[in-house]
Amino acid sequence: MSVEFDLLLPELEEFELENVPFKVVDPSGLPERTLKAFDKYMTGSTVPHQIYVYSHYYSRFCMLVRRGDITIN
Repeated sequence: MSVEFDLLLPELEEFELENVPFKVVDPSGLPERTLKAFDKYMTGSTVPHQIYVYSHYYSRFCMLVRRGDITIN
């Protein structure tokens, strides 16, 4: 199962945006199924940019998937 998680939940590079207090990641390169689940997870959340999201949101999403709280179909 760990190998499947590694494919579904790739590590995203963190970086900083000017005037943004937390590091961000670009989720646009995620596998299609993962991106769809992540978009659903992020519904209603505040994001610092139209494309980028706070890296801690992605980290929590990955933890919830690995724990079984979120299923990627």
